[in-house]
Amino acid sequence: MLDGQTVLPSLQEYQGTFRDGCVYLDAPVNWPAGTRVLVRVAPPATSANAQPFGPVVIAGFGLPGRWVADIFDRHGIEYRVVDNNPETVRVQRSLGRTVIQGDISEEETLVRAGVAQASILALTVPNEQAVLKATELARKLNPGIYIVARTTHSSAGMEASRLGADEVVKAEQAVARQFYEMLLRKLNSQSNGG
Repeated sequence: MLDGQTVLPSLQEYQGTFRDGCVYLDAPVNWPAGTRVLVRVAPPATSANAQPFGPVVIAGFGLPGRWVADIFDRHGIEYRVVDNNPETVRVQRSLGRTVIQGDISEEETLVRAGVAQASILALTVPNEQAVLKATELARKLNPGIYIVARTTHSSAGMEASRLGADEVVKAEQAVARQFYEMLLRKLNSQSNGG
């Protein structure tokens, strides 16, 4: 408590394991007793289900693309970045990243990026039409590629799925979930005397 008010933990994601009816977090936390949590179940990481990845293509290197790159950096997986912004391309190349400058919705750019040989395509660009076109083209170039597409609206997300995206991140739903979680936390803290 700080000045009579309960200090809630910051909204972050923590990894852990559910065992014997309890969730064990991988990192220590300093939460007050009774802190509410949201648990999302992820498939277990075992060597039995681990598969080698071929090259990965990340389309767009804004915040979502950088977070995706961080995942692959941590796991030692090769990736290529596709971005249309000359400054982003220059800076990322100077940092040693493999970057292809171009429009991800153009087949020639997808070919230069190596989509035909890639195992994953992360379409993180904020342009729904480019994402839809790239999804359709990539699926034709490489029927076995795993495509994760970003859309703003749920309707575009359904279209991306129809065109061949394996997973779709819909900004509209992510925003709705954030509102839900934040307001639920506020209501719970009020009902608990916070």
